[in-house]
Amino acid sequence: MKANIRFANGELIAEIDDQRQLKHADAVALAELLWANGIGASEVSTVDWHTDATSAPTSGQKIAIYSRLRAYENAARRE
Repeated sequence: MKANIRFANGELIAEIDDQRQLKHADAVALAELLWANGIGASEVSTVDWHTDATSAPTSGQKIAIYSRLRAYENAARRE
């Protein structure tokens, strides 16, 4: 399952390919929602600031999301 993340109205919005949306103002909390819904780092993309600067998540938000998802993936591999 894939998710594309954009920023709108003060929230990060992950649009999942099954038409659901996950929303949260905090990047780490959104990453936790993504993980809980079975979405890993390799399945996440973000709006590119080159094509839509107003809807693109900040670099810090992207780093927080990918870092949290990779930490979950690494922990799952160790189990």
